[in-house]
Amino acid sequence: MNVTAVVLAGLLVAAMLAVGTTVDLAGLRRVLRQPAPVVVAVSANAVVMPGLALLLLGAVDVSGPAAIGVLLAAAAPGGGSGALLAHHARADAASAVSLQAVLALAGLVILPFWLTIAEAHLHLGLAALPTGGAVLLVVGSLAGQVVPLAVGMWLRERRPALAARVHAVARRTADVLLAGIVLWSLVANLHRLGDVPPAAYAVIAVVVAAGLVTYASPGLGGAAGRGAVAMTTTVRNLFLALFVAAFAPDAAQVILTVLAYGLVMYVAAVAAIAPMRRAVT
Repeated sequence: MNVTAVVLAGLLVAAMLAVGTTVDLAGLRRVLRQPAPVVVAVSANAVVMPGLALLLLGAVDVSGPAAIGVLLAAAAPGGGSGALLAHHARADAASAVSLQAVLALAGLVILPFWLTIAEAHLHLGLAALPTGGAVLLVVGSLAGQVVPLAVGMWLRERRPALAARVHAVARRTADVLLAGIVLWSLVANLHRLGDVPPAAYAVIAVVVAAGLVTYASPGLGGAAGRGAVAMTTTVRNLFLALFVAAFAPDAAQVILTVLAYGLVMYVAAVAAIAPMRRAVT
């Protein structure tokens, strides 16, 4: 396991521990009684975002590694930092963690489906997907979310004073790790980001915007519920996208495009935090 993987794992644990100290079982039960957020989030992630990416890539004539990278990110929902960013936006924490888990599992179907469609239309030369490895990766990621989430919820219920202190430390740790990962990715790849075609960046920007626009979807309730859907829909499962990218033709360029998507995604998501926070009363 390399340093990057350790830092990413630490981010996931710290983020879910911080979020867990703000969630209780009553909140999770309430989410189960409200299907609209799940329907909107799954529809956006299963149909709108990957479908839009595929249409735009064909329209602007982006092919090869850049097209594969954009599609991998667009079709890999359930990113582990979605709930953390939703928390910063004062979104509904219970809804955010529930959606994050649902989308991570759905990605195991969404990703291979859209890559199969893309291969038929764009002839990308994709190798067979590493399905077994992808399943293990998602299961491991979910375990890394559920355990610290449960610990945080237990502390909130049984030791509220300690939970408040743990929340402050875990949130600060997650913020530092997330900022560090984004900055490291930017610095380490700054000299190569120009290798990604400008048209691919345009497609990425539109797809990321489509995720954030789910905030305006009907039936999501107040601003807190809309923020949870928008953030968890926007943030991609870069773990899964990068894992599959390693098996694609010209893997280095595909990975670079996935990283470029991640940078655009995080910049847009962080920029959306302030207006979302102000909308929550």
